[in-house]
Amino acid sequence: MKRRAQAPAPTPPACAECARLDNLRQAAENEGDLSRATDCRVLLRRHRADAHAPEPQFEGEL
Repeated sequence: MKRRAQAPAPTPPACAECARLDNLRQAAENEGDLSRATDCRVLLRRHRADAHAPEPQFEGEL
């Protein structure tokens, strides 16, 4: 039986809201509440897209 290498551990969240949502997700998974864990993942993804999106880079100004 072949064993797959484990994925690298995710880096710790950089902001308090990321950490809060990740902690809520982990708690929900530990409690077996996969629906709530999924909700937390969606909220975390939305938060990262809104709060941590890279600024668009423009070559020149109009």
